[in-house]
Amino acid sequence: MKNNRRKFIGDIGMAGIATFTVPSIFANFKAGARLNVLVLGGTNFLGPAIVKSLLKGGHEVTLFNRGITNPHLFKDLKRIFGDREKGLSGYTNLTSQKGRWDIVIDVWPQHPKFVKDAIAVIKKRTTHYIFISSIAAYNHYIKIGMDESSPRRKGTSYEPGNYNLNKALCEKVVEENFPDNFTILRPGAIVGDRDSGPFGTYLLHRIANRKEILAPDSNDPVQFIDAQDIGNFVNKCVESAIKGHFNMVGPASTMGYKEFLTMAKDALKSDVKIIWMDVKFLVTEMKLEPFMQIPFWIPVALDPEPGFHQISNKKAINAGLKFTDFKETVEISYDSFKEKRFILEEDSELVFGISDKKENEIIEKWKKKP
Repeated sequence: MKNNRRKFIGDIGMAGIATFTVPSIFANFKAGARLNVLVLGGTNFLGPAIVKSLLKGGHEVTLFNRGITNPHLFKDLKRIFGDREKGLSGYTNLTSQKGRWDIVIDVWPQHPKFVKDAIAVIKKRTTHYIFISSIAAYNHYIKIGMDESSPRRKGTSYEPGNYNLNKALCEKVVEENFPDNFTILRPGAIVGDRDSGPFGTYLLHRIANRKEILAPDSNDPVQFIDAQDIGNFVNKCVESAIKGHFNMVGPASTMGYKEFLTMAKDALKSDVKIIWMDVKFLVTEMKLEPFMQIPFWIPVALDPEPGFHQISNKKAINAGLKFTDFKETVEISYDSFKEKRFILEEDSELVFGISDKKENEIIEKWKKKP
């Protein structure tokens, strides 16, 4: 489950550097100022939420990307076309541009070389670098209540397929090049608009369309965050030049798995019957793998890393992180799924959940138990 979990948070779309205990403000910017922001990426999943929040904040936004993913989005914005996978040569259109940006927001990289190349091109043309990392950068999740100073994955060079190490290495590149002027955000599971993960495509779909669903009779903690909440926090970091490391996890207070499903059912106004099953029956007898075949559920009592869904978000909340009401998140996520406002990752080897056939079989076995 440990390796699958790291792969999961990489696709859904941590001995540590000292972090700031309170947000710091750069003297360069005045609160409320209209800023010139360059977004590297910006049109897939989290990117649009960030761009929308920046535009709502009144900032001037320029996009740098290939122009391939969701090219219909943000047609009125200035675009600079390039391809980061081509190395420095992929930035030709950007280097030919005059001027500078107050802040650069880097949404996508999982490879430190991509970050190094970007910084080599724009370092002298910006003051503040915001990087979207992941809680996958942490070395482990043994401790409950981990904060931003928790140890990160150790290593010195990129390793194909090692998402957690590669994100940690990306963070180090940013820290080394912008030692006083960086913001690194570490989301957990992101849900909401344009999410291609199992929240909308599997959990909510089942709740809305099946007559019965199985679920563990367990209220173990669950953590997730709405993409628009990250977008709004990024805008706050831009406006107030907040720096440091921040865990982007929610909800605001502890939510258990049973609450998670029940509240989702209520939000969708579904008549589905949730059949709460004994944990031992599901895991030991039916051989279902928590988190992968029962997405989002981690039985703390059986997990060697019980802190995964119990990461501290206090620092981000103190800096201004706000959370969308869960009902709204459910509605947005399911509408996004129904309207196909998401992009499935190519060559994804992950298969979340179980088939309808297998679920029906397990439900029948449960009903026949003495």
